[in-house]
Amino acid sequence: MFLHGFGPLLWAGAKETLALAVLSLAVSVLLGLLGASAKLSRHGLLRGIATAYTTLIRSVPDLVLMLLLFSSIASRSR
Repeated sequence: MFLHGFGPLLWAGAKETLALAVLSLAVSVLLGLLGASAKLSRHGLLRGIATAYTTLIRSVPDLVLMLLLFSSIASRSR
């Protein structure tokens, strides 16, 4: 068999990946709801912060954001 002996490791990795995916989905939904409620808020400061955040994030390409995030995490782990 091609994967002889690696079945338990693959199964553990698959379970970990699914758990991380569900956790990231829950966090992203929570952050999205908080951002949307801030954007629709009657409080000017919250609305201004949410508008500035969405304007900044939308104006920067995704690859640049990923590179900035990766480099900041990598520099902190040293």
